Amino acid sequence: MNSLPINLKGLVVAILGVGATILSGSAIAQQKPLPTQPKTQQTAPAATFSDADLKQFADANNRLMVVQQEGEKAMLAILTEEKLSVEKFSELAKAHQQQKLNEAKATPQELTAFNKSAQRMMALQPTMEKNMENAIIKDGMTIEKYEQIMVAYKQDPAMQAKVQQLMQKQ
Repeated sequence: MNSLPINLKGLVVAILGVGATILSGSAIAQQKPLPTQPKTQQTAPAATFSDADLKQFADANNRLMVVQQEGEKAMLAILTEEKLSVEKFSELAKAHQQQKLNEAKATPQELTAFNKSAQRMMALQPTMEKNMENAIIKDGMTIEKYEQIMVAYKQDPAMQAKVQQLMQKQ
């Protein structure tokens, strides 16, 4: 199970910009880093993290995956209620992101459904963000430490293997 942690601040981008990626079964926690992630953050060497830190990180990731799955279900329910397919939402979200929504091949009903869906998904964002934050801090880890470990995790294959092993033990 390859699990890259998520970036809380990038959730809005994930919902609007790549909402269909989320909805199509790709876990947020398994996606590549979101473009809103700071590039200037210094990587702490993996050796600076204790086994307890890495265990907290793995536990937080497992909880985040559950939160993400709940978010996916809620977003799928919205699309179902608005009678819009994941594929069409994805197409319109991409057009919206490129500021070409007017050029998208969509019926007026599809555009209305897209707008309603996107607004409803955005309304979910604060709750999802809070749930993700709670998943991280549940066992005493800080958001800052989580993000530091995330950066190191992405750059260190040995650390990835160790965290994966910890995640699978649950």
